[in-house]
Amino acid sequence: MKHLFIIVTSALLLIATATAQALEYTSPTDNETANKTIAEENSRLLRQLDSMIVNSAQLYEKKETRIELLKEHLSKTTDNMSKIETYSSLYDEYFVFQFDSAFTYIDKKIALAAAIGNKQHYDMALLDKAALLSIGGLYSETAALLKEIDPEGLSEEVQIKYNVTHFYLYIYWSDYCHDKVYAPRYRQKATEYLRKTAALIRPGSKRYDFFMGEYYSNTDLNDDKAMSHYLRSMKNVRPDSREYAMASFALASIFKGKGDMLRYEKYLIMACISDLRHSTRESQALQDLAMFLFRQGSSDNIDKAERYINFAMNDAKAYNNRLRILEISQKLPTIVASYREKLAAQNAVLAVATGGVTMLAVALIVLVYFIYRQNKQLTNRRHELSQSNGELQRLNSEQQVLNNKLHTLNARLIDTNRRREHLAKIYIDLCANFIDRLGKFEMLVRRKIKANQIKDLLTMASSTKMTEEDASTFFNSFDKAFLDLYPTFVDEFNALLTPDEQTVKHKNGTHLTTEQRIFALIRLGVTESSEIAALLFYTPRTIYNYRSAVKAKAINRDTFEQDVAKLCTVI
Repeated sequence: MKHLFIIVTSALLLIATATAQALEYTSPTDNETANKTIAEENSRLLRQLDSMIVNSAQLYEKKETRIELLKEHLSKTTDNMSKIETYSSLYDEYFVFQFDSAFTYIDKKIALAAAIGNKQHYDMALLDKAALLSIGGLYSETAALLKEIDPEGLSEEVQIKYNVTHFYLYIYWSDYCHDKVYAPRYRQKATEYLRKTAALIRPGSKRYDFFMGEYYSNTDLNDDKAMSHYLRSMKNVRPDSREYAMASFALASIFKGKGDMLRYEKYLIMACISDLRHSTRESQALQDLAMFLFRQGSSDNIDKAERYINFAMNDAKAYNNRLRILEISQKLPTIVASYREKLAAQNAVLAVATGGVTMLAVALIVLVYFIYRQNKQLTNRRHELSQSNGELQRLNSEQQVLNNKLHTLNARLIDTNRRREHLAKIYIDLCANFIDRLGKFEMLVRRKIKANQIKDLLTMASSTKMTEEDASTFFNSFDKAFLDLYPTFVDEFNALLTPDEQTVKHKNGTHLTTEQRIFALIRLGVTESSEIAALLFYTPRTIYNYRSAVKAKAINRDTFEQDVAKLCTVI
């Protein structure tokens, strides 16, 4: 009566929430806009799934980090109850991640619970081990282990887990057999234990909505009620939990039965994403998604299907799940066979296309041959014309080069004339200045003689001030004129000296040093030291010393002055 009351109460609660929960589902034919929205969401979810598969190593690494922390805690604790709890946590982490490790830690929990005489933990550990064996495909061993547990006297929590473990054992066993003899028998046993679970589980408990969804989906066969419970279950658990993934997968199965393939794909992808977030290596969702996409037939979907089925196979091997490996091995030949059929069809089309292209190629060759014959003479004449044009272009190019050289020489000649005109102006200004000074000096001499100031006149004539002023004026004018006429003289002159001695530069960029001025006169053809001394207001001996000192710095002393005379040949 108690169980009947719970079932009736659950049914009343479902009736109260059925209308609100039904809003979660919209018929695929009700609204095209909604279907378009779901299709866009499915594309987004597929992109998210692809990204997570690419980064699966990082997700698994986070899982292993949590496991290492638990192991570290286990190595430090000495309390038996703390060890049992840590064994349980390690078992939970390894449960759908690595079969052998989960098996190791649940055995340790069983041994410790037996040693301290804790029946509650011992029974729970045996049920955990049975769940692990069943998910690993060891069904006979699971059944034998469950027989060791006496269902009488179990607490309500352990009793629920006892029924749930039997339910999944026979569900997996039925899927494994997949025949008409044993599969229905195991399915019937699974239904019986699911009924017992539904009778015991209380509203508001952690997994109430999920197992009520399982009950209405597998036993009562009421899809609408099952959907309501699955949807509420998904709202009450974390998206990275196994319960969320299982509820999503169950919803996908319901929508598939209703023919709503858009929502089937949506919840199947959500189950795959949740499995990856939970680091679940025991997953059927990904292989089902691979088969669904493969049947779509597009090239992109076939690529995804191949990638997903291989990823699922690798996970199943890493987990050591016999059932999943068997399922995938049965699906792989279908994918390969279909892919080969598609390739054969494509090859047939390609063969026809190749034949057509071959015929077109033959026709094209014939056409090209006739065109070639017709155009041969034209080609020869064009070749002759091309050669004539080439020769003309060559002559034009040579003419252009000559014209450019002529323009360059004309420009240089104009520049040289300009500099020479400037040099003539400097010479005229210098002469005019000296004539003016000479006239003023003559007038001064007359005045001094008339004033009988012969002594003052002699003093003025003996002064060196006039000579220095004349020399400075001459040097400035000479330097300016020479550098304007031969702007590269200093650089070319330095090039004749050894590298260590190439230190003589312009003075402020417009004046020559005494050494440069001496060799500038040599460049102009004034080679006698006496003539150079007279022009530069030095003694011949001083000029000789300057010439010898500079010549000692030359790279080629023997021909140094001849080399200087050849400087700045192109202006």
